[in-house]
Amino acid sequence: MKPPLFHLGQQVICTNDDFTLLLVQNPNIQTPKRGPIYTVRGMYDTHRGYGITLVEINNTDVAPGFPEANFHESRFAPVPPLEAIDIAEAVEESITV
Repeated sequence: MKPPLFHLGQQVICTNDDFTLLLVQNPNIQTPKRGPIYTVRGMYDTHRGYGITLVEINNTDVAPGFPEANFHESRFAPVPPLEAIDIAEAVEESITV
């Protein structure tokens, strides 16, 4: 199996917030949204790759007796270090979007 894309404490953003199937299974699960920055709290080696839990979202009490809902790492991207962001380019992109 490939190593995980992220590590504990790493900041990530959600790139795919369509959790329709998960919410059909349990509508009480809190899911990440596109936009906010999240922090990786836990990592789970699943049969489909790694799932992550986030500091900002806690689903531990949603389904007692079952593992906490986790989100596949492919739905996230790392937050680049601040020095790697071209501020002028980021502002220009936010204006044209």
